[in-house]
Amino acid sequence: MLTDAVNIKSAFIINIGVEFDVIVRPNYNNKLVLNNCLTTLQSYFNIDKWVINQPIILSDIYSILDQVEGVQSVPKIDIINKSGTNSGYSQYSYDIKGATIKNIVYPSLDPSIFEVKYPTTDLQGRVVTL
Repeated sequence: MLTDAVNIKSAFIINIGVEFDVIVRPNYNNKLVLNNCLTTLQSYFNIDKWVINQPIILSDIYSILDQVEGVQSVPKIDIINKSGTNSGYSQYSYDIKGATIKNIVYPSLDPSIFEVKYPTTDLQGRVVTL
């Protein structure tokens, strides 16, 4: 029997954090460049810009950080799973390393979405030297 019913499922929320290193060009203020990088990432990970089952493409993150004025290079970016209802995060853990293939973090087959819940604390960067 055919019907016109639609089943709507809620997506699983996968809370993440991003830790990154940047090398700052000479004669640039380290704190200012790092702050600009954090602001850029906060905009990139704004939940209103993400869709369900959208993968995280690490090369895109490297690229947007590399375009921040004063950034010479970005040697490292790590995506970290944040979970635990006691800390306000989603109850669902996710194997980020296992889901990363060729610098793309794929979501699960179930409907899910990556979210940076607390951008001011979940996005962490540091300035390193050559």
